[in-house]
Amino acid sequence: MANTFDANTIADIIASNEMLVLQNRVTPLDKFATNFSADAIAQTNNGNGARSTIQVDLASGASTTLTNPTNYEQGDTTLGAVSVAMSEYSQPFHITPAELGSGRRLEKLVMVNLYALQDKLDSVVKGLMTAANYGAAVLDKDPTTVTTADIKTIIAATGKYKQRNLVTDATFWSQFAVTSDKNSLGVIDGAYGLDSFSLSTDWSAAGTNVNGFVGDTTALAMAARLPEVTSEVREAIDMDTIELPNGLSVQIAKWVSTASRYTWHSFDVVFGAAVGDATAGEIIEDGTV
Repeated sequence: MANTFDANTIADIIASNEMLVLQNRVTPLDKFATNFSADAIAQTNNGNGARSTIQVDLASGASTTLTNPTNYEQGDTTLGAVSVAMSEYSQPFHITPAELGSGRRLEKLVMVNLYALQDKLDSVVKGLMTAANYGAAVLDKDPTTVTTADIKTIIAATGKYKQRNLVTDATFWSQFAVTSDKNSLGVIDGAYGLDSFSLSTDWSAAGTNVNGFVGDTTALAMAARLPEVTSEVREAIDMDTIELPNGLSVQIAKWVSTASRYTWHSFDVVFGAAVGDATAGEIIEDGTV
């Protein structure tokens, strides 16, 4: 009799085989973000619920500092809001009856489909990294020729940032990952005066010639939560939730098709991203004319 795999089994496979890879391929969301929830919010007919737009607070101005005040009730703080449109993303995949007995096959399906989902979310974030949103590039240079002098340029241009989180393509990143000094720290958080220095491999969704981004934690406004299902659906579908290392929680669902007898699974999340403080982020371009 063929083995079956519940949502907990898939979660174990992900935890042991997949999660460490995510941070090496895509934008490390936790370096920039913020409002990730593992709570499920119901979708209603009028559009309110999990997919409804979220307003993220953005404090842009403080009250005037008082000197030797006689009245302590003066001044107003400017608190704006960034609208983050939420969309539900689902990555479905199925296993045929003949494949049910192979844990290795399940593992491969889990991995390739989780890659696809994380790449989609990454493209949503990268789509914001444009000159229209963040202005002219802080550095426009062939990534094969970048040096520590260019890191100094980036740091000098981001002096007000509370954190400097740099993410670049593999060519740029590799110039700092390997050095002649065997005792060098290489590319790790805190190296080169940066709070983080990460590798991301696909920049096709970003602006023209963009191959990197440096930002404070307020540069991007992101939010995530889980889609809600009715109690009837929950009784019929095996569900679990797993939290990725970047803080994003993903719902795992499993059910069996009564028509084909195939076992279906899906990874589901409601996610949105928008430009936060546009002065707290800078794009990097690859020097292409």
